[in-house]
Amino acid sequence: MALYTLSYDEADALADFARSHGITYPLLSDPDSEVIEAFGILNTLIDPDDHPWYGIPYPGVYLVDADGVIADKFFESSFMLRPSAEQLLRAALGEQLELPPVERVDGEVAVDVAFDGEMWWPGVVHDLVVRFAVPSGQHLYGEPVPDGMVATTVEVDDQVSLVVQPARLPPTSPHTLGTGETLQIFDGDVTVRVPMTHLGRALVPADDGRTVVRLTGTVRWQSCDDEACHLPRNESFSIEVPAAKHDSPASELEHPEGMDVRVRLGEMVSRRTDRPLGDIMREATAD
Repeated sequence: MALYTLSYDEADALADFARSHGITYPLLSDPDSEVIEAFGILNTLIDPDDHPWYGIPYPGVYLVDADGVIADKFFESSFMLRPSAEQLLRAALGEQLELPPVERVDGEVAVDVAFDGEMWWPGVVHDLVVRFAVPSGQHLYGEPVPDGMVATTVEVDDQVSLVVQPARLPPTSPHTLGTGETLQIFDGDVTVRVPMTHLGRALVPADDGRTVVRLTGTVRWQSCDDEACHLPRNESFSIEVPAAKHDSPASELEHPEGMDVRVRLGEMVSRRTDRPLGDIMREATAD
């Protein structure tokens, strides 16, 4: 497996960045955004008339198999978001999150909520993983369901700077009731993944002195067998995820490893606009 990165930065800037961070894999330069446009990933949310960063792609990752076929891809609309290493490894190698088995309860659905990752950096997308251990002979329902029944859902409470994407559920299969009505069910145990990230303002102190993001929400489900349905269930969750702070590059132009971001940014600005670098950085800081 090989790793490459592509950006519209000049080759000298990429070489400087690689030296500063000890990067050994290839960094490819596309200063005119020709490859970026050819792949159809040019970030069209940036105004081409007055923004020095026009030409940047939507941030993303392509995973290509041994036959040259794209097997998976991760893309975000905001330059502030990036997929986590856990997401990429799982897609590339089929590696699963190492979690202890869900402790089963006779005749009842057991639920476990965990975070896919050990440390949460701002802008990095991780999965909240909700696992349902379903007793043999029972099943859970997917959308849509008739009035009076409950589909399997995971809801994460809103909080400042927490970006929650739609939940990813496994495929369902049709199940016909005795009444002749067909519903969509999940066969066996169910794992739901909710991709999310924080943008730095969701951090809170934990009792043990760590800095964490506290995730709270509600899991809803209803289990049935071939003869009857159990009452709908709601279960609240609250977990704390160790999190790291990250300074904005707009305020930290002198890189701690020695890379002078101001010089490289000035080169990019001079290539793409006649506006002074100071005006550009004041606007970036204000945003």
